[in-house]
Amino acid sequence: MNRPKVFISHWMPNMGVEIIQQYCEIDYYDGTIPLSKEEFISRAKDADALVIFVPDVIDAEILDHCPRVKVISSFGRGYDNIDVEECTKRGILVTVNPNALTDSTADLAIGLLLAVSRNILLGDQHVRTGPFSGWHATNLLGRDFHHSRLGIIGMGLIGEAIAERAKGFGVEMWYTDVQSFPEKEARLGLRYTDLNHLLEVCDFVIVVVNLTEQTYHLIGEEQIKKMKTGSYLINISRGSTVDEAAVSQALQEGLLGGYAADVFEFEDPLTPHRPEFISEDLLSHPSKTVFTPHIGTGTIEAREQLAYSTAHQLLAALRGEKPTGAVN
Repeated sequence: MNRPKVFISHWMPNMGVEIIQQYCEIDYYDGTIPLSKEEFISRAKDADALVIFVPDVIDAEILDHCPRVKVISSFGRGYDNIDVEECTKRGILVTVNPNALTDSTADLAIGLLLAVSRNILLGDQHVRTGPFSGWHATNLLGRDFHHSRLGIIGMGLIGEAIAERAKGFGVEMWYTDVQSFPEKEARLGLRYTDLNHLLEVCDFVIVVVNLTEQTYHLIGEEQIKKMKTGSYLINISRGSTVDEAAVSQALQEGLLGGYAADVFEFEDPLTPHRPEFISEDLLSHPSKTVFTPHIGTGTIEAREQLAYSTAHQLLAALRGEKPTGAVN
């Protein structure tokens, strides 16, 4: 019996490659520089299944050149870089990893929140470059997170994990989503509300939603103006859920106390009119911003979990089963 052919388009921890290799023939590109579309097609054109990564864009052109593909397993949780509708039309099953990155991403969200509100990066820079002569009464005053109001936009697995961590700070927690979750409310002390009210009452707001047509620029100029003056916005979802130009303007005008992000608009290839890079305007507020290079899953443990989960999602689909991370 012929073994399925699988193309793996980027480096991943060996455990995932070895699991797939037990049951499939693989072509493994172990580099960390994304392949061009032409290079991707050249290596994927005869594959029965693909393991793809955040930089890969799976559109109709790619699918036209890969007629045998029946399964696409994404090394991650988001799928905004995949034309899922086109895959569905062609009978291609798309899977993601629903829970392998939850805790690591939630950890980073709290880290970004504290870094931007307590001036941690500025403090480090001050100590290193000086002059630093010890304690000073008014040096780099920040804002307390404990006993504040936290708003979480999106109460999926990651939103829930953030709430679990924030509970220890004694914050009053509000959330919004397309539906309410009474069990989570009772267990974590959450309050359900609409987006506008959440923005109006919260001191800190974390965006934790998938990028879709409905969530593109979910937080824009209109929404930022509803936020409390001096409040903080943290984005760990996808860059394009937030209008970066509106954020930059709000920072300039003093409407926002700070903005922290692990994701950026230029990273979202299927969104309209995306910028090529992070704008200079956004980067021009170092005292009010903290940015990390998309490292929500940037731990050894998280990447190993993703490799394990990605492999098993793929193999389940190839066996004709419906994987837990199927999105179509």
